Amino acid sequence: MAATKHNRFEFMNAENDSGTTVLNAVMSDFSYAKHAHEELALGVTTSGVQEFDCEGSQFRSQAGDIILFNPGDVHNGNPGDDEALKYTMIYLDIEDFYPLIRSSTEGQSKQFRISENHFKDPVLQFLILEMAQVVADGRRMTVEYEHCRYKIAKQLAKRLRLSSADSWVGNKDTLLLKVRDYIHDNIKEDISIEELSQVANISKYHFIRLFRNQFGMTPHKYILNSKVNRARVLLKSGILSSAVAHELGFFDVSHLNRHFKRLFGLTPKQYQLQLKSQD
Repeated sequence: MAATKHNRFEFMNAENDSGTTVLNAVMSDFSYAKHAHEELALGVTTSGVQEFDCEGSQFRSQAGDIILFNPGDVHNGNPGDDEALKYTMIYLDIEDFYPLIRSSTEGQSKQFRISENHFKDPVLQFLILEMAQVVADGRRMTVEYEHCRYKIAKQLAKRLRLSSADSWVGNKDTLLLKVRDYIHDNIKEDISIEELSQVANISKYHFIRLFRNQFGMTPHKYILNSKVNRARVLLKSGILSSAVAHELGFFDVSHLNRHFKRLFGLTPKQYQLQLKSQD
């Protein structure tokens, strides 16, 4: 008996209005007509084979492969064998994303065209799927969406050979110290990079590059790191992890757990229990 043909297309927009859309698709007997996107489209084939033509070339994308379409790239697509094709695609608004690529480098180019439509890149594969999961989960801080987009931009900059090494300047700029203090004073809030660039009175993308050079990490990572460090102080004082999560703007304990464990290897509750056992 022949297997039932199944096609499913699920689109989701990021909650923070960042110009990011995610598509999770399953295709058994569907074929895309030739078309092009206005956004930059980045995808990962997760199961099966995806065949597509793009700009006169033919490709077969297998599980783990990256598919990339620059704005205006004319392409089609269909399953490449009898197995159902599954893939995840993210669509990024170039008005915001191209400057983000530039902010991760020292370059001045305002337009970027990536010549590869199909390639392998385990780091980019992870970042695309991470971005898709963040959008699917929802209930995230603005900075988490922004940080995912920045990491993708930085990895693409490496593929374009535009990436520059992060530097750490010893003498801190007064304006950036003002921003750092603003983060600490407002650590309970959902701080955005736009907000911080206004505090510094410089453009958002120039601010990201300057902050990274001054403090050794992006402002996105600095905010998340500061929230977790503040959580650690509150946990030491005996405050329940659920109250700490609420206090610092996390949506719930699991949201706090995820970030806390990345830095300390333990959940907040495990950390607190260890401290109590030493009393």
